[in-house]
Amino acid sequence: MTKREKLLFAAALAILVFCEIAGRLFHPDAVWFPMAETVLTRLIGAAVIVVLIRQTGYRVLGIPELSRHPVIPLLALLVALNNLPWIGLFTGRAKIGASSGMILLFVCECIAVGLFEELAFRGFLMPYSLSRLQDRPHAVFLAALLSSTVFGLVHLVNLLVGASPGAVLMQIGYSFLIGGMCACVLVASRSVWLCAAIHAVYNFCGTVVLRLGEGDGWDPVTITVTVLLGLLTAVLLVRFLWRTVDAEDLLPMK
Repeated sequence: MTKREKLLFAAALAILVFCEIAGRLFHPDAVWFPMAETVLTRLIGAAVIVVLIRQTGYRVLGIPELSRHPVIPLLALLVALNNLPWIGLFTGRAKIGASSGMILLFVCECIAVGLFEELAFRGFLMPYSLSRLQDRPHAVFLAALLSSTVFGLVHLVNLLVGASPGAVLMQIGYSFLIGGMCACVLVASRSVWLCAAIHAVYNFCGTVVLRLGEGDGWDPVTITVTVLLGLLTAVLLVRFLWRTVDAEDLLPMK
């Protein structure tokens, strides 16, 4: 990496840490303020990462090529949509009681977070890892595993702002899983933008009731569908990554 790229990378890491703690230690009581601050900081971070990706030449910023492996993005989207407690919302056991303005701000927050995290971990870290591992067997699988592990472990920073160890452990687990799923989407579509979109849908569906509503979205049918869909998706995606022997089209042209 050139000196400029190293400086950009250091700036990106600094913004990553800042984004994780900003608005959690000091902020007004206004409910909307932390959400607006998250949108602003994540978008700033995303812009820095885009510059970094362009400097490195990684080919991940193009239009999604859905015809290459259409089943992979479709499965990921189904997992993301299934994160919403559909049955709970239809039966009234779960409700979203926020105003339309708050819901719109929450949508913006999910989009900004998805953009930043996917640009950082799938747009930069995954091809960077691949460039270092490409001579090893199953390099694509290893690069996805590494980037997903780092993505999960970075959430340890939440311990610094008072989150409980149990909650952080769960966050590390599902962050690792969503990271692996989005790594598959990146390899399948050659576009980090699709990863960001699926990540945003996943975050919105999974937390909108918790953040802006009330009630319980879990029931036997929802749990069963979630487990079966998760297992099926995990098997197919791990198989896809394991059998993918080359993803050099993500790296700079030789």
